[in-house]
This record gives sequence, structure tokens and C-alpha cells, in this order.
Amino acid sequence: MPLPVANAGRHGGFTLVELLVTLAVLAILLALAVPSFGDLIDRGRLTSAADTLYADLQFARSEAIRNNQNVVVSFQSGGSWCYGMVLGSSACDCSVSDSAAANYCALKRVTAADFSKVSIPSAASITFASGQTGFDPVRGVALSSGAVTLQSAQGKQATVSLALLGRVSLCSPAGNGFISAYPAC
Repeated sequence: MPLPVANAGRHGGFTLVELLVTLAVLAILLALAVPSFGDLIDRGRLTSAADTLYADLQFARSEAIRNNQNVVVSFQSGGSWCYGMVLGSSACDCSVSDSAAANYCALKRVTAADFSKVSIPSAASITFASGQTGFDPVRGVALSSGAVTLQSAQGKQATVSLALLGRVSLCSPAGNGFISAYPAC
């Protein structure tokens, strides 16, 4: 004769109260985490754009030396910001997308569409004379020094600077727009 089991009719699982408490705790944790994820994504977009510009300026310098020709880098600010580079001594127009056009940036072209929610907000964000710089092929020095300040959708900023000797550097302006990925400007 089998022995009776104490809780024979009860199956393992969670009660409704336990499930509701668990969901409430998860909702609170999620509400606390979402804003910091948004900030993380915003900073990631900005550092990606700044790192790309940093690498592209170094690329322009190496191309000038490799091809034994000047490389000119042109910048435009605003909602449809862009930058582009071309071999030679004349500037290109980075807003031109037709590769057959005379002022097309044939060496490289980067537009605002490549970096969503990152901008070069105004002409004051570009301190290069006439919005362009370049590199000399003999010594790899910059044709003009200056900087470009990129800004994220949340107002964080990163500045890519170019010194006359061709050194490219990254920093973040102090204040509300500071991001910890780069040293303070």
C-alpha cells in the first residue's frame, strides 16, 4: 500500500504574488537603466565620428607622402555637414556626390549620413582657414593648423585638432559637453 504524499495535488511553480513582485522589481531596474544606455549610445556615436576624423586626417597625411602630392581636406558645417579630401592643391566640395564632377572629393568623402545624430553645428566649429587644411608631401606637415568640433545630439562635444607639424589630437571641451573618452581641451 503506497504512503500518502503530503502535497500530492500541488505542482511546483510561482504564485501570482511572487510573479508580480518580480516584475515590479524588474520594471524599476529597467527604468533606472534606460537613461544611462541612451547616454552611452550618444557618447559612442560621438567618439566613433571623432575617431574616424582623427584617423582620416592621419590617412590624408600618409597619402600626401605616399603620392608625393599635396592632399587638401575640406570641411562643411551645418545640418548636412561633411568633409572630404583630394590629391592636389585645389579644394574639393564634400557636398558633391557625383564622382564625375570636377570638384568631387575623390580620395575620401564622409557625410552626416555616415554618423547619425552627430553634427558639426556651425561654421565656428571649424577653425581651419577657409574651412580647409591639407598636408605637404615632403615633410608631412599641415598646410594650416586648426580644429573641428563635433557635437552629439545630447550636446556632448569632441574636438579634433591639427597642429602645423602634422600632429592630430583629440580632446573634449570642459563643461556640460565634456566626455570622459578624451582629455579636457
